[in-house]
Amino acid sequence: MGKTRVWTLGFAAVMVVASTGCTHLVHQWEIEGMMDPVNAQLAEHDGRISANESAIAGLESDVAELRRRIDQLESDYGAHVSDDDMHGGGLAVSLPVHFDFNSSEVRAVDRPILDAFAAAVQGSYPSATVTVEGFTDGAGSAAYNRRLSQQRADAVRDYLIQNGGMNGDNIATAALGEARLVNQDTGVTNPQSGIENRRVTFVLEWAGNTN
Repeated sequence: MGKTRVWTLGFAAVMVVASTGCTHLVHQWEIEGMMDPVNAQLAEHDGRISANESAIAGLESDVAELRRRIDQLESDYGAHVSDDDMHGGGLAVSLPVHFDFNSSEVRAVDRPILDAFAAAVQGSYPSATVTVEGFTDGAGSAAYNRRLSQQRADAVRDYLIQNGGMNGDNIATAALGEARLVNQDTGVTNPQSGIENRRVTFVLEWAGNTN
C-alpha cells in the first residue's frame, strides 16, 4: 500500500512538471506570435529609412548639379549666386536682366539669359520653387513703383513658363518696388541710366535641408 502511494505521488509530481513545462512552451509561442507584427513593423520602418536615405542622396545630387549649372551662369553671364541666410535650402540668384525706363517688357537682349536659367532649373531640379522679385528705380511714387515691379516680375514669370518650359505652379512673384536700390539714379534725365535698379532677381528654394 505504501509503495503504491509513493508511486502515485511520484507520477503526480512528474505530471505537474510536465504540465508546467507545456504551459511555459505555450506562453513562449504566444509571445513569439505577438512579436511577429512588431518585427514586421520594424522591417517596414527600416525599409522607409533606406528609402529616405536614397531620396536624400538623390536630392543632394540634384542640388549639387543645379548649383553647378547656376554657377556656370555666373561665369557665362555675370550672374551673382549666394546661399547666405538660406540654410542650405536654396540660392539667391541675381541675373543681369534689366528693363527699359517705365517698361515691364522683357528685352530681347535678356532672353538668352532667362533661357539659360530655365534650362538650368529644368535640367537639374524642376521641382525647385522659384520666386521672381521685381524692382524699379526711384522715379515715380512708391505705389506706382510697386505696381510696375509686380508687372516686371509677372512678365519674367510668364516668359519662363511660355519659353523656358517651367512649371507655373513652382513660380511665385514678389513686388519690391524701389526697395534695395543699387544706386540713386532715377533715369529721369537719361532713360538708360539707373537701369541697374530696374531688374529682377530670383530665389530658388527646395524642400528639406541637404546639410
